[in-house]
Amino acid sequence: MKNVFFLTFFFILIFSVPAFSTEKELDEAISKLRMLMEQKVVTASRKEREINLAASNVTVITSHLIEERGYRNLVEILEDVPGFDFATYDDGGGEYPSHSFNRGIGGDPGNAKLLIMVDGIVQNHISFNWSQGWTNEQILHDLDRIEIVQGPGSVLYGANAFSGIIHFITKRNYKGVYVKPWAGEYNTKGLDLMYGESWNDFNFQIALRSYLSDGDGGKERPDPAGYFSGNVEPDKLEQNYDSFGNYTLNSPNPDGGKPIKNGFNTEKDNKSVRLKFSGPGSEVGFFYWERKDGLGSYVPGYEYDATNSNFIVHHTGYHVYSKSRYGLIPKKINLHSNVWYRVNRQEPDTGFVYFYRFKDMKKSYHSNGAQIGIEEQLDIKLSGDMDLTVGARHMTSRKMEQVVSLNDEQNVRSSATDSSWDEANSGNGLNVTKNYNTFQESEVALYALLEGKASSRINYSVGGRYEYGTDYGKTVNPRLGLIYRLKRFWTSKLLYGSAFRQPSLFEQQDEFRYNPDLEPEKINTYEIENNFIFSGANSSLFDDASVKVNLFHSTLIDTIGTVTDSSRPEGERFENIGESYVRGISTVVDVDITRKISFYLNHIYTEGKEAHDQWGAIDHLAKNKVNAGLNWLGLNDRLNLNFRVNHVGRRKVPDSNGYFRSHAKGYTKANLALTFKKLFSRLKIEPQLIVKNLFDEKYYGIGRQGGSSVSSDYDAVSNPNPDGFIPAYHPQPGRTWYLNLRIEY
Repeated sequence: MKNVFFLTFFFILIFSVPAFSTEKELDEAISKLRMLMEQKVVTASRKEREINLAASNVTVITSHLIEERGYRNLVEILEDVPGFDFATYDDGGGEYPSHSFNRGIGGDPGNAKLLIMVDGIVQNHISFNWSQGWTNEQILHDLDRIEIVQGPGSVLYGANAFSGIIHFITKRNYKGVYVKPWAGEYNTKGLDLMYGESWNDFNFQIALRSYLSDGDGGKERPDPAGYFSGNVEPDKLEQNYDSFGNYTLNSPNPDGGKPIKNGFNTEKDNKSVRLKFSGPGSEVGFFYWERKDGLGSYVPGYEYDATNSNFIVHHTGYHVYSKSRYGLIPKKINLHSNVWYRVNRQEPDTGFVYFYRFKDMKKSYHSNGAQIGIEEQLDIKLSGDMDLTVGARHMTSRKMEQVVSLNDEQNVRSSATDSSWDEANSGNGLNVTKNYNTFQESEVALYALLEGKASSRINYSVGGRYEYGTDYGKTVNPRLGLIYRLKRFWTSKLLYGSAFRQPSLFEQQDEFRYNPDLEPEKINTYEIENNFIFSGANSSLFDDASVKVNLFHSTLIDTIGTVTDSSRPEGERFENIGESYVRGISTVVDVDITRKISFYLNHIYTEGKEAHDQWGAIDHLAKNKVNAGLNWLGLNDRLNLNFRVNHVGRRKVPDSNGYFRSHAKGYTKANLALTFKKLFSRLKIEPQLIVKNLFDEKYYGIGRQGGSSVSSDYDAVSNPNPDGFIPAYHPQPGRTWYLNLRIEY
């Protein structure tokens, strides 16, 4: 830790004293970087602010970067952002999109501590809080940018903005046609389309995406413990129903001793459509997505038929919205009115088949949640240097428990099943009806944010939010930011933020670990951030460069985790487990060596502890992670080469992990994108070759949550259902390639 701080300080010291002979020379030398530092962002303040004056740690991923680097989904993007790391990736999380961490916080099912938005509309699951839009159901080609806020954001956005916010912001007033077909290994293919047209002050745009893949089937991935290879079916079925519908125990398995296929289902069938119509001061839009994927390495391949085509997750969602902006008093008071309706569905073909019980019968899940909301926001210009934002939000949500069935798919809109899993599992027969609960919940929030200048060099931001939910009570969240700007090449921020996350229906009503008495989680975070820009006017080494250093310390209160409970089927339950702490430092360096060559380097050191423990590595994470990339524009600007590397150190595993003793080995993974430009003078056609995991690194994610399954405990004769149902690791794919053809006119 001391070495990391020393090296960071030394680096800053060297580069923070550039010499300029005149103010004019400074202006000319840093003009490009000044444009970067003055980039406008909206998420930090709910209105436009220069990124270096925003009272948050903000990273912007532009549409240009998305295309240049060949990103296909949010997981790939965040792997290159300091502070983000993954226990599972886009095909190991099973029903959840992935298990991620943001600055040491996360790891829970579905990344519920991170808020996802599209044009200001929340995407987190209505009933279960899971953040959504991580994988190939999310549209990227219609985006202007993605704003990533690391740190609490409940003051402006309420629940789930706990560790941060990811905000997809679409293009405005797009005109033209965009077509990108692409293909890759394992019968992977897809198509991105976009069309936009304007008539006077009105604009219509629509974007579509389709993604299909057989996947690699989990084969040739690292599997040293044999969770997904070399196994046979059990000799007996612990539970079953015979051909007459009679419930039986420990009956012979007709396929006992039969080899189980190696691997796991990695098929993907994703589709989405997004459209909006905008005019003077108004906008209406619609977004629909569907994710139907194999469950991947979700559970061990010897207990569950992981290669079965029925081993899938199938989720859908959509929202419609209307936004209006009114100038109540020109240049003084503006009113923003937002109304939305959104739906999340867990489709009833989501589920799997066991090997050791209920032969060839599928256990399936469905749920259906809906929400309607309205938000009114006033932006008030109090003086030339002072702005006040005040707002109110009301939401009503219909939440449904997971309905669990056996053998027959059900009606997704119904909170009942005609083929209850619970009844069948208890031996009460097939095709028994059971009703599940639905809940009508309401939330009301009031918030205010005051921002302005205390002097020519000091800006401030102070705000607070009061929120009341019928399911979690009241919360109050303050925020404070002070920003000191020394001329135009150094900005320093002192930030404090707080947030909360309400218990989800999943945690309160989960079939194994439920706890209806959970309290909301809370977090308080303190940050110091320094931003520097440097010119190469007096250097032969580079044209210009920027450095951002962020130190953070978070206190988590009433964290929702799992504790041992021998009365539960899986031996644990959800519980508020007290205080914990996370701290770290991140450094981001961007350098333009010449107009044609640039590189970036970022590093994060993270550690944590429980209330009375010593500081140390956090479960599932390495203390150190480094990302680096090089971009070269050559051959008369006709070839763009982008090369990126992710290095993750040794990762700590939880005590419950069934394979590793204390740490899992780290890995170094590289990605390459080659884009060919300017092939035709009038029509923009750009072929692109993408190679993921260029050097075929054999690596894996740490077993999600506990990773408590022990593969050696499985015995087809004596122990077909060993303790634990989460593998200790999630094998990741080797080198894969894709070819895009981007056409735009």
